[in-house]
Amino acid sequence: MACLSIFSSAFAQGLQLSGVVLDEQGGALDGVYLIVADPETAQVLSISASDSDGKYTLTSVPSRFVLNVTHIGYESVNLLIEDEAGMKAAREIRMHAIATQLEDAVITADAPKIEREIGKFVMRNIAASPLTKGSNTYNFLRFMPMIDVKPEGGISILGKKDANILIDGRSVGSNKMAEQMLKGIPASEIARIEIIPVKGSAHSAENRNGIINIVLKRPDEGVRLTATLEDSQGYYNSPNGVLFMNYARKRFDLTAGVTTSYNQLRQESDQTYDYLQTNSTTSSDFRESTRTLFGGGYLNMNYKISELHRLGAQISLGGQDYRQHSYSLTSYGKIGSSLVDSVYSAGVKTNSPTANLNWSANLNYVFTMDNKGSNLSIDLDYKNNNSKRNIYSIYSRDDNTSSIVTEDFLQQPEIKTRVYGGQADYVYYFDEDNKLKVGASAYHGKVDNNFFYGVRSGEDYINNNQRSNRFVYKDYNIAGYASFQRAWSDKFESEIGVRVEKYHAQGTQQTTSEKINRDEFDVFPSVSLLYMPSDDHELSLDFTSSVMRPYYGDLNPFITYTSPSTYIQNNPNIRSSKGYELMLGYTMFDDYMLTVDYLYDTDLWTEFILPVGNMTRTYLYNYGNSHALDISLLVSKRFFKNYWYISAEATMGYENTSGSVNDRKIDFDDLKYGVTVKSNLALSKKHNWYLDFKYQFSSKSRAAAYSRSATHGMEFYLLKQFRRASLSAGVYNILMPKVTVSNTFQDYGFSITNKRFVTGVITFSYTFGNMQTRRVDKRQNKNIEKRMQ
Repeated sequence: MACLSIFSSAFAQGLQLSGVVLDEQGGALDGVYLIVADPETAQVLSISASDSDGKYTLTSVPSRFVLNVTHIGYESVNLLIEDEAGMKAAREIRMHAIATQLEDAVITADAPKIEREIGKFVMRNIAASPLTKGSNTYNFLRFMPMIDVKPEGGISILGKKDANILIDGRSVGSNKMAEQMLKGIPASEIARIEIIPVKGSAHSAENRNGIINIVLKRPDEGVRLTATLEDSQGYYNSPNGVLFMNYARKRFDLTAGVTTSYNQLRQESDQTYDYLQTNSTTSSDFRESTRTLFGGGYLNMNYKISELHRLGAQISLGGQDYRQHSYSLTSYGKIGSSLVDSVYSAGVKTNSPTANLNWSANLNYVFTMDNKGSNLSIDLDYKNNNSKRNIYSIYSRDDNTSSIVTEDFLQQPEIKTRVYGGQADYVYYFDEDNKLKVGASAYHGKVDNNFFYGVRSGEDYINNNQRSNRFVYKDYNIAGYASFQRAWSDKFESEIGVRVEKYHAQGTQQTTSEKINRDEFDVFPSVSLLYMPSDDHELSLDFTSSVMRPYYGDLNPFITYTSPSTYIQNNPNIRSSKGYELMLGYTMFDDYMLTVDYLYDTDLWTEFILPVGNMTRTYLYNYGNSHALDISLLVSKRFFKNYWYISAEATMGYENTSGSVNDRKIDFDDLKYGVTVKSNLALSKKHNWYLDFKYQFSSKSRAAAYSRSATHGMEFYLLKQFRRASLSAGVYNILMPKVTVSNTFQDYGFSITNKRFVTGVITFSYTFGNMQTRRVDKRQNKNIEKRMQ
């Protein structure tokens, strides 16, 4: 009795309640809302949501309260808790799926907001957003704050380069494959979206552009198919299609996708290269048409062996047939003179003699070790990529009356890549506030570059031993990491980690027997801090370190000729660049977000366009160090009873770079700025008509290899939603007809102006199979609404 009295006294002062939410099969439910309310007044006292392991924590709960538990597609749970037995029942909550089958999904809750968690940003309850209704995941990301989806391809975070796209925590082969798959996945199938702009120690040190992880819901029992057809009309027509399927039955679930596309691209550019020491110049009028037939798919399977053991497998397969035809007309003369000394034309045809096949496989196993969520996971991976192309080139000297062939040759690069390895991760929960993660990985790769250069002789091409070569590159990477995460209170969390990587590589040029060796050992610390003084304010600080190693394709030293005056060559001696990043984030009232990102990079490398004799070479060089500061302010608001959603992002960046390339100084200070506005307007919610709009401006900017002109971009999309389908029509590349890159040194300068084409796109999606109701109850209590957004 005395013990009960002590318990009641302490509990009345407000304690912390922690537990887990599970489905009928015992699987963890992510994104479940748990609301503590006063049973007499219905006043909201505390609110929380379950994480990816189904775990939740509620702070400052009283001695007697009502716990309301809600999740999309599941029956609500209401518990009256007034003693120890009630507390015990709340520590493991089982939810039951709604059995009723309806033809239309009913979504009445307000759109979700991005929440800050330790080391990442998370958006849950995606299906409650009006932007998901009838839409696919790719379109939903297009109007999501922090994320920039480029119409020509590529998805980035906060102005960085293309992020690594994962589906359910794993790669589906390539970002290109992932983007195609996202076009076929209904947005309503997303459980949550994780945005990791600054990676922690558990991720590869080579990832410095962030991660976007699309976590899908566990499929409803039965089969569901979604077919998406898209057609783009720019200079050429480019159709593509995606078929997405999910299936679940008791302990087994499967997600799969198949995609095919026929992309046709047109490139037009005007190029000028000035050789100041000889007062000579070349001007090229360049035209190129590319046609790529791509097909692929992925299959992801999970089997729950028991409550503690789960086995999974994933297979990804892709292939493409490539065709390209380019033509350039190059004039040689003197700088400042209109007189032309000579004119050369170049016709280049490129094709894939056979379909280039790429495939990968993953086998994974998870062992849950206790009821706290501690687990051991093991992944085994294999990747196999093959690429072979024939590049037929004919160069001619032209005059007013005749054209004489000066060169007729074949370049035939063939690249075979094999990578295999594995990773083991162990997560141990000391309690709900303390978590330890340790892991190790080992990967081995081999790249075989076989390059043939032949000069035409009759109907054949005779090998030129001076220009043909074979380059074999082998490497391995062994890594280990550890991180410790602690919740010091309901307002402050921290995570500290360290990663070590041992990297070794050896490249051999078979023709010359020249060997290239790389040996690297690096330590990569990381720290994440999250402070939440109230529900309306979140302050975060993330520090990480990374390395930028050259890609396999960057190390091939062979020369590829692109015109009579230009060629491309990679560099096997490129040194890895190491970087350090510190990001400060502040979120206020869920609608305002400020990020300040500082980066320091050493031994940077990139492609430079520089003269070699009387030709121009595109070549990889290390050039120096850089300090960069990027500031972003993002505002997102809803108006007119949620009929209009708008987000605006203003950015400003400063970069100080110092270094040199071939005795040419690369010292500059650059200040740039930009604005992005995204809008979604419900023209008619009754008839499901929506209008999407995006405007983006970037000021003139300077990089190590070139300066880039200011750019404007505008996109419009009109969306109509039906019971089982959606239809959208849009247009992009408005206001951006040309983009110019240029640079000038003391002895050399160039300018390249690329033309952009306005492109229209039509997308149609249709869902087959049962459409289970996923109802989100509309809460009338304003306090609950505010907290749930």
